[in-house]
Amino acid sequence: MKILVFADIHGSVAAMETAVEICVRCKPDKAVICGDLFGGWTNQSAEIIRLTDKIDSALYLVKGNNDRPHDIALLPYGMDDNAVMYHFGRTLFFTHGDKYNKYRIPPVLKRGDALIYGHTHCSLLQNYGGLHVLNVGSVARPRDGLPCYMLLDDGGATLYRLNGTAVYNLPWSITG
Repeated sequence: MKILVFADIHGSVAAMETAVEICVRCKPDKAVICGDLFGGWTNQSAEIIRLTDKIDSALYLVKGNNDRPHDIALLPYGMDDNAVMYHFGRTLFFTHGDKYNKYRIPPVLKRGDALIYGHTHCSLLQNYGGLHVLNVGSVARPRDGLPCYMLLDDGGATLYRLNGTAVYNLPWSITG
């Protein structure tokens, strides 16, 4: 099982094209966008939606604080507040990060589970009190200077630069 994670595209067609290219190259089983698919400084929502259709894996869209109802209404499929999955022997809780994050943990998570989010535009992979806290950062507008994406697989969570170079890996076996 491979899950690709992106966040904070903010309506950037170039960033969404990059995400699609990464999905084509990596062939994940699932792809998750952890919010702010829209909410950019341009009005290219229709093009962003067209590009999401090019992702040839199960696609999960999580609502971010900049995803407005008029953009969401254009989607031919839903956008949820969170996505919860069970893979790799643990619960994976995908959210945007404005409600749940390192400082406000969803009550459904327990030791060894993973909280995956964006929102801050700064990447972070750490074990925090026995919980895997994973912030994918931003594809389009990273505040830490590192445009990136994340791959979750049997080995753990790995943060990658957009060119495919691994930056950091946090194995599932690390539980604090």
